[in-house]
Amino acid sequence: MDSLIAFADYGLSDAEVRSANAMAPYWRDAVADAMRRAPADDEFEALLGGLVGGLSDVAWQRRWIRLWDRLGDQGIALGELFRPVFAAIEASERALLAAVGTPRTIHLDLCAAFRRAVLAACCGAIETREAVRNLRSGVSGELTALHSLAAMAAGNRRVGVVSLSLLGRDSDSHVSARDLQQLPGLIFERLQRLLRPQDLIFAGREGEWLLLLPDVDSKVQPSLAVAAIQRDFAEPVRLESGRPVALAVTVGAALLPDHGRDADGAIRAARLARWAAAAAGDGFGWFRSEQDEAWQRRAALADELQGALLQDALELHLQPQVDLATRICLGAELLLRWRRADGEWVPPPLAVELIEQNGWRQLFTEWLLRSAMRIAVDLQAAGIPVTLSINLTAPDLRDPDLPELLAQYLETWDVPGERFILELTESAMMGDRAHCLAVIARLRELGCRMSLDDFGTGYSSLSYLVSLPIHELKLDRSFVVAMFDSEDNMRIVRTILDLANDLGMVPLAEGIDDPRQAEQLRALGCRMGQGFLYAQPMPLSEFVAWYRQRRRA
Repeated sequence: MDSLIAFADYGLSDAEVRSANAMAPYWRDAVADAMRRAPADDEFEALLGGLVGGLSDVAWQRRWIRLWDRLGDQGIALGELFRPVFAAIEASERALLAAVGTPRTIHLDLCAAFRRAVLAACCGAIETREAVRNLRSGVSGELTALHSLAAMAAGNRRVGVVSLSLLGRDSDSHVSARDLQQLPGLIFERLQRLLRPQDLIFAGREGEWLLLLPDVDSKVQPSLAVAAIQRDFAEPVRLESGRPVALAVTVGAALLPDHGRDADGAIRAARLARWAAAAAGDGFGWFRSEQDEAWQRRAALADELQGALLQDALELHLQPQVDLATRICLGAELLLRWRRADGEWVPPPLAVELIEQNGWRQLFTEWLLRSAMRIAVDLQAAGIPVTLSINLTAPDLRDPDLPELLAQYLETWDVPGERFILELTESAMMGDRAHCLAVIARLRELGCRMSLDDFGTGYSSLSYLVSLPIHELKLDRSFVVAMFDSEDNMRIVRTILDLANDLGMVPLAEGIDDPRQAEQLRALGCRMGQGFLYAQPMPLSEFVAWYRQRRRA
């Protein structure tokens, strides 16, 4: 299939792209509804509405790519463009599943291919825009870098390969879109002045620059070049308007053929060195072989996780939350669990980290809410009216569309908002206070209650805590475990519980592992608890059996 968008790069076959057309009866109405809450742009709405059916049409693709280029030049944020796209995807899938009644595997496969095809069309347009911007600034891109490096490798030349990240240290909101278009050209000119005439400069991905330093004898020459770049870019780049743009510099370096036998391998090695330097908080690092091994493992894990996310293969386990006085189970926390195809259970923090790093947060949040609704319906059918706690993150709380998305799910699954407690961490609350409070207020209007998780381990001030409409205050496990170690530790626990009760919040202790802890917490005024003393997190079927057995006892 002739195409301006490389769908194969996103793991889509021609047949899967064509299959997305089956969503056409639902797509256009979903787009029209989503655009009512999006930035007004008639062309964007028209082309987005024609996406299903137009994916294989080169003429449509050409107009689509030009549209994203124009909107980018106008300074419209990608988040504003993706919101109606995600909303339309979700509404289309809901409409399909409602139409078929009981979904079969073929319907789930269609939804997965459809979602990936739409996202591929958007991401492909963005990548093409980046390439066009590079051409406008006179800078060649990554493909040319690969060809140039391959030619050097064929000539048995030793080349220093540098991956250079130059990202704004401050918000660019004060800089116009027109000014920002000058930035690549200004950076290119500045790099040229710092390097040798034979050195080559290319634009990479998302603020990255690739530097090829041919005919180097050792690590010394690339290291000296990097040092010069770091010194020079310690000063801001000044735009033609006179505005300064401060850039943070992170660099990774590798040698061809020492660290990569071919062009692709050498560039990847330099990038791995840069990512490792960034993770360590360093400004510069050389490639090490163990980085490649770690990257291979992590890349394989990420690929499998993406498949699990798209195919609904992740799980939510339920950990009971009990009344400490009566030991009756009143709620359960929904906790992410992922079991790989080989049977290995992946630590939840690692899975969440991969989701965040790969930009799958919105996909995950949608899966999380869908799965929570399904569990709520199944528990209701089983006659188990417990509340369910869902963990939200800082990006979730920054998403102004989250309340509307949750409202749609509650309506679709016919579940009252009162069934859910939304857990927020202290760090998630430390962003834009007014925005956080606005989102929380809209979530509370749906009937959901709020819980502040891991209290005492973050940064909350008491004045901030008092201003939050929090129903439940969770005492972190670290306080419970250390409670009997010293009088000071006991005093901290007592203070937190007194504070929660004084503010009219329900105190809930995590990590209760033995009866002595439970009894002490109850005596101090803690009303709810969870931990291995009562039960470990378990699948839904096991939770139902556990709950019924306790009710009979």
